[in-house]
Amino acid sequence: MDLCRSLSDPVRQIPEFGVHRASARHLFLGSDENNARARCERLRNSSAEHHLTSSSPNHAGHNSQTPTPTCIPPARRCRKCGQLHGTLRRRWHVDQRFQRSPGPLEPDDHSGEGIPAPRIFLSLVSSGYIQVNITSGFDGSCAGVTGQIVRLGIPPICLQDGPTGVRPARRVSQFPAGITTAATWNRDLIAARGTALAREFHDKGANIWIGPVTGGPMGRSPFNGRLWEGFGPDPYLHGVASFLTVKSAQAEGVVTCSKHYLAYEQETFRNPYGEAESYDVFPVNAQDPISSNLDDKTAHELYMWPFAEAVRAGSGTVMCSYNEVNSTHACANDVALNQWLKGELGFQGAVVSDWGGTWDTKTSTLFGLDVTMPGSGIDGLLGNFYGAELIAMVQNGTIPEKRLDDMVLRTLAPILELQDLQTYPRPSLNQVDLTIPTNNVRRDHYKIIRQIAQEAITMVKNNRTGGGGLPFPALADMASLAVIGQDAGPAPYGMTSCDVAGNTCPHAGNNGTLTVAGGSGFAYPPYTIDPLAAINAYVAAEGPDINQHLENHDLAAAALQASVSEAAIVFLSAYASEGYDRANLTTYPNGDALVQAVAAVNKNTIVVLHVPGAVIVEDWIDHPNVTAVLIAYLPGQESGNSLAPVLWGETSPSGKLPYTFAKDVSDWPPNGIMADAVLKPQVNFTEKLLIDYKWFDAKNITPRFEFGLGLSYTTFSFGQLSLNETFKADNTSIQPTAEQFVALPGDSGKSMYDVLYTATVSIENTGQTAGAEVAQLYVSFPSAEDEPPRVLRGFDKLQLSPGQQGTATFELTRKDLSVWDVSQQKWRVPKGSFTISVGASSRDLRSEVVQEFA
Repeated sequence: MDLCRSLSDPVRQIPEFGVHRASARHLFLGSDENNARARCERLRNSSAEHHLTSSSPNHAGHNSQTPTPTCIPPARRCRKCGQLHGTLRRRWHVDQRFQRSPGPLEPDDHSGEGIPAPRIFLSLVSSGYIQVNITSGFDGSCAGVTGQIVRLGIPPICLQDGPTGVRPARRVSQFPAGITTAATWNRDLIAARGTALAREFHDKGANIWIGPVTGGPMGRSPFNGRLWEGFGPDPYLHGVASFLTVKSAQAEGVVTCSKHYLAYEQETFRNPYGEAESYDVFPVNAQDPISSNLDDKTAHELYMWPFAEAVRAGSGTVMCSYNEVNSTHACANDVALNQWLKGELGFQGAVVSDWGGTWDTKTSTLFGLDVTMPGSGIDGLLGNFYGAELIAMVQNGTIPEKRLDDMVLRTLAPILELQDLQTYPRPSLNQVDLTIPTNNVRRDHYKIIRQIAQEAITMVKNNRTGGGGLPFPALADMASLAVIGQDAGPAPYGMTSCDVAGNTCPHAGNNGTLTVAGGSGFAYPPYTIDPLAAINAYVAAEGPDINQHLENHDLAAAALQASVSEAAIVFLSAYASEGYDRANLTTYPNGDALVQAVAAVNKNTIVVLHVPGAVIVEDWIDHPNVTAVLIAYLPGQESGNSLAPVLWGETSPSGKLPYTFAKDVSDWPPNGIMADAVLKPQVNFTEKLLIDYKWFDAKNITPRFEFGLGLSYTTFSFGQLSLNETFKADNTSIQPTAEQFVALPGDSGKSMYDVLYTATVSIENTGQTAGAEVAQLYVSFPSAEDEPPRVLRGFDKLQLSPGQQGTATFELTRKDLSVWDVSQQKWRVPKGSFTISVGASSRDLRSEVVQEFA
């Protein structure tokens, strides 16, 4: 039989979907008849001796040899593919023939409408070219694009950056960074940000949002260039934010891509395939990526924790990272992907490579990678993996065809579950060509952007002695104010001119106020309300004169403006970016000297920091004239508007630090960023669980500002903590994980996320100003366990008027009280004494309860 039969041969129709098809084994070859014929001839020449095999549609557990694949033309689009939505529920199944790559096989027999959608769906896509179209990247207008399946009405799937907004695109919003959002400690705002971001991605036609950052990086080292993209170094806080962001975003019909899995803790030597970073001394592809070497307990209790939260929130995809994990590429790591992510966590979606994170086809496919990006996109610069090579490996039996079925099902199932591809917007992402019309998707998102940025503002020092500090006096009672520093003002060359003109402007860190940091996490703002503009607008009617100096080097000029003003605000920033790690932890340019020059002549000097992570402030923090310090993080486009009301007391600061400020670089764990130029760079996570505040607590190091710290214009008192045993079955997981625990009698069928205890504490606003307090719950495990002195396991933010009381409530799940048992390979609630503490920060604990577990 000729491989390429007449393209006019009849095909049979599946009435349930109105889809024309020849058989489950036929290959979809192109979008027009001539291309179909040509590609079919090429396939015949390359596969005359190899026949594709495929599992039967009923998944009986056997493969059947099929005739040489037959070419069919593209037919009309599927008009009822929407009936697949919501029906692709899978039961977990591990097939060793995948060489340990478990898959969501054995779908339910019928959808809610009685249509056998999952099995028909599998038969529709179980053909080589269709599958490769879905699992490989191609050129397109999006950051990543899969191939299309015309006859099924499945267009190219658009994957688009990034964590702070749609990029690169016009008429979109620039949101506060992940670390800024974490600093609010406000669950409602975290979820609202996910909703707003997803709406903009949806309206711009992105099927998959390449975000959020859910644990990679965590922030093992404060020098990490991308720490700001995620939610900080505490796995509980990071996990809560990941869960809420994924859940709220996917509720808007956008598939999330939770990233970067796993232990992606430095940019130096991340070494994506086909690229050379500025620090490389070896030829391209000669040096291995940095290997993150960590033990089993650390992996589970720290670095996997936020990903578990993203998985149970239903994340449709997970991105594997550039680095190696224990000397094996993260995107071809049998333990990390198959055993941990797809096995223990029960992840049902697709694993997508970071752009350039694939290093070969065979091991990546067998060991858990489902989609390679960018595939043939970017002219194949980052390697041409999968594609024709994957087809050949299926034909010669190197890759089981059932594994290919699994890859496609994982990729398309979450998309078809959340989206109607017939009505979903098509991509509208052009940034450079301003003559191309594009839709405005911002809606009223400036409101939530401003609220997040405002609630994130964290006050870490406020000295009211002599009438200084914050808030400032009423506008009518203040005659003059100096606004100092380049970070206070607008970008002198325009926010977008540098990028479009080819980096002709100064470095972004020296280009006006810092709203977010750099790399793929950066989104172009439609406008920027810088601090100076907002302050001018705020005081316009009856406020003080504004004396300004928007430059950091001319210290004499800065001091002159400060010396003739009642108060001075010095704005400082520190830049960070994907692609390299921070060289130091100082503000620049010349930040420390600028503060000292101003404080020398002004007795009420306020410092505002726009920073991606911790900085060293020892040169000026104890200066008596530095009366207040605000951490404003990376606030997004509404930067100034979020700050001005806090300065004058219209709103009390309520943010809390999501990471620790040290007094000296040496206070953090050593060996943070490995920078030795070797062919196989290795970094050993010898600190294990002790990152950030846990290291400081375990080593009895006094930080400059501890994790969870945040001052207010008012004061709060805490009552006695109460702890009650109150079992409640898990009702929060969208996609239950497969995590196992050491069960006690009566635990059969129960979940790691069942609530076991509820803690409560009363809080009263004892001051004269309305404000919000974040009550933080910490757990100290029995001393016999190898655990940090205390770990965050709950938080509750209460907004209280003067004299008002409220109750903070914390639900402790089985996982919250468990440790990873390496010998049993399960979670276990230890026996012994637990200390449960509550307070206003990790070192300001007000009440505790000791609980015995037998």
